[in-house]
Order: sequence, then structure tokens, then C-alpha cells
Amino acid sequence: MTTAVSNRRTLSSAVGHWAEVRSDGIAVECAGDAVTWSELDQTMTRLAADLHDRGVGVGDRVVLLGENSLHWVVAFLACQRARAVVVPMNTRLAQSQIEQQVRAVEATVVLFDARSEIPSLDGVDCVELAAVVDALRVGPQSNGVADDKDHLDDAPALISFTSGTTGTPKGATVSRSALSVYAHEFAGYFGTGPDDSTLVIVPIFHNTGFADQLAHMVAAGATTRLLRRYRTDDAAAELIARPASFLAAVPSMLRMLMLHSDADAIFAGVQTIMYGGSAIPEAWVHELHRRWPHLALAHAYGLTEFTSVCTVLPSELASTAAESAGKPLPGVQVRVVDDGRDVERGESGEVWLSGPTRMLGYWNAPELTATKLVGPWLRTGDVGRMDADGLLWLHGRVDDVINRGGEKIMPTVVESHIARHDTVAAACVFGYPDEILRERIAAAVELRDGAMLDVDDLRSFLRTTLPDYAIPDTWVTCDRLPVNASGKFDRRALRADLGRDQTSR
Repeated sequence: MTTAVSNRRTLSSAVGHWAEVRSDGIAVECAGDAVTWSELDQTMTRLAADLHDRGVGVGDRVVLLGENSLHWVVAFLACQRARAVVVPMNTRLAQSQIEQQVRAVEATVVLFDARSEIPSLDGVDCVELAAVVDALRVGPQSNGVADDKDHLDDAPALISFTSGTTGTPKGATVSRSALSVYAHEFAGYFGTGPDDSTLVIVPIFHNTGFADQLAHMVAAGATTRLLRRYRTDDAAAELIARPASFLAAVPSMLRMLMLHSDADAIFAGVQTIMYGGSAIPEAWVHELHRRWPHLALAHAYGLTEFTSVCTVLPSELASTAAESAGKPLPGVQVRVVDDGRDVERGESGEVWLSGPTRMLGYWNAPELTATKLVGPWLRTGDVGRMDADGLLWLHGRVDDVINRGGEKIMPTVVESHIARHDTVAAACVFGYPDEILRERIAAAVELRDGAMLDVDDLRSFLRTTLPDYAIPDTWVTCDRLPVNASGKFDRRALRADLGRDQTSR
């Protein structure tokens, strides 16, 4: 067995280690193009030197804008080697939003792929990603940038913008130490080794892609494969042709794969599925266990402000506590707080987190940072409770709570019950304004193939498990529920659509 890398080394040094230990092993592959660990190590060094020549110094920001690709991976890791601060950017942003974020981090260089449209950015060096990386994949060994193995510290390594579902996106600043510790602890938790692999089907600019999968695999010396952009048929074909031992997916993607006509072949080669981003209905977990009993399932809860995952529900509890977010990862502490005090087990409150992977703060936003960080603790904005067994249960966001005539309803609880109905493939619940009750409840549902929406039957079904005030007043169907950049169901979009429909009547 290959010796694991110490978690006191950086991702850059991990690549160097595997380049020595298994130089010809495949490190990264995308669309038939692959690089070995040795090739990755050399190309990273050349790109780090190129960035230095472009004026990128230690701590300078490099924006990375592109879809999933081998070139993106090389650039992300080259920034670690150059000790620059990499800023992965959402490819779905409007040009004005891209410019706003580039200016906000005072970027020195923007690396972009040919599929991305970028605004005119005076004073910023904009470099086409594939062209520069391909040119650097061949050539003499470069020693232009020193290895960073002795520089594992709390200096910024990454600025990760939140998905912006609750307002203007914020740049969470993650240290070099946090990113490295996270990758190695994650690999240790899942027992990942050089014989393992993953397929990145989520956007790699999200922490599920660059932290839970890419950094995780780099730490373990395992292979990272990438799907350029998620399409269910493409993901199915890739997983059938080249099975991945570790798969990470948000619930909406996982559900589409489960409903695919080749689902049995898709999941035959997968060993572990980590799912998260939002709660997953218990009914789906039971279906996964029934159809593919070999799968190890891990429900994960994480935040951009904590590098990524902070709690995991292990596979042995997936059936008995399917909707729990599980227990803290090593080094992570959890509190549940209401009105400034820790609540008793079983009581609900805001979830607070502490640990070595917590962000340093929001980039250039000290006042906003002060509202989120309390000493060593991060206020998550999520509502949850700890049960008697130390399991964390999440009920939604503080600002997602629906206030219907004074009764507080958590949308995820209602969604979970709706999803148990045999006509429903997926559901998203949200509040909408009402002059008398303040808010009413709406449910948008995806139906299973051949099913019809029967509101009376659904309401009768819910009356057996929910109080009457929590049963949705309005029901709509969607061919596909809208999702945001993080893959979570987009309540804001659904609420806006419902408002337009009501206005046009």
C-alpha cells in the first residue's frame, strides 16, 4: 500500500509526493484527455512560474472562470504552488456580476475558458486557460517557483463565493492550512487510497467539486475524472464506462440518476455516494438501499464558510436516521444556540460550528464577518437540533421559515413528507405573501413518469403525518424543479414564478 501524505502538507506538496511515488498513475482525466501525476506536477510548476512572470505574487488573487476541465484543475493547483489566492468563479454569472467580483477581490489575473464570456476588464490580465495550459504541458522542467511544502500556514489560499441564495454573494476566505487539513482528513474519513477514483458531475467551481472531490483525491493519490457539464445521459454513460468508487451529488442530480433507464448499470460500480446540499427524503434513501444494497451512503452537511463538509451521517445509520446530517468530522465542534444560549438536546436553534477548516472571514468585509464569527465559532444561519445520540438534524435556513398565521413551518419537513407519496419524484416547498396570514404555503412537485397531480389525495396523505397548518395551500407541477448554482432547489425562482402567475390572473 502506498504511504499516505501527512495532513501537515499542502495540496501542492501532495501532488509532488505522488509524482515521486506513482509518477505514471493517472491523476486527472476529462473527455479522453489525461495527465499522470508526474505530468501534473510539471505543468503546475510551469504555470506557477508563468503566473509569476505575469506579476502574480504571494497572496495575489487569481480568478478562475471555466467549466469542468483538466485545464481548470491544473490552474487551481498551480495557484497553490505559486502561493497565490485562487478565486473559483461561478460560470453562470452575468458579465456585470463577474466584473463586480473580479474588482472586489482586486484580481491580478483572470484565467478563463473559451466557453465563458467575460466583460472588458481594464487593468486585469485576462488569459485564455486552455491555450496557456496546453502550451505549458510540453517543455523543459521548470524551477521558477519554489515548492511550498514548508509554508502550511493561515495565509489565504482560496476565496470561495457563496451561492448568493440569500443576498449578494460573499467571498469566504479559506487558509492554506484549512484547505490542506480538510483534504487529508476527508481522505482519511472515507479511507480513500490511490486505487480509488471520482467523477465530478457538479460544477467544479463549487466546494463539492474542488474540495470534496478534487482536493480529497489529490490528498489520497486517487484519480479525478470530470464531466464538462452535467447532463444525466452523459453522467450515466461515463459512470457505466469508467465506474467511480466515490461519487458526490446534490439530491436533484442523484434523483435524476436514480430515475434513469440505465440506473442499475450506473450504480453497479459505485462504492460510496456522498450526498448533500439540502435534505434528502428518507424514501429516496430506502430506495437506494433496496435497489443497490452494496452502496455505502453518506449524508453530508457543509458550508462554503467552513471549506466544505463539517458533519457526515455514516452509512450504517442511513436507513434508521436517513434525514440526519450526522455527527461532526474529526476536529469539528457543534453548538445549537437560541437567544445567545446553548439549548438542551432535542431543542431547535441556530447551528454554530468551530474547527480548523473554518474560514478566516469574508474578503474585505469586516462588518459582515463580525456578524458571522463569534470567537472561534461560525454562525451558520441554519436551524437544527441535536438528538440524544449526538446526531444533528437540520430543519432549513433561519430565513426559510414560513410564518403562517403565527405557526412556524420548516419547508424541508413538509418536503420530506410529500416525497413519500408514490406519485412524487421530488418536491420543493416555499412561502408566499398573504394579507391575512402573513404567509401561505406552496408546494412545487416533479411527478413520476405517468403520474397525475391529485391535490386532494396528496392533502389526505399529508393529514396523517402533518398538522393542518403545515399542509400546502397551493400546488404546482414542474417538469424539472429549478436549481441554483449549488444544485439546490431554487425557492426564490419558484416564489417569483408563482407571483407572476397570480398577478396575470
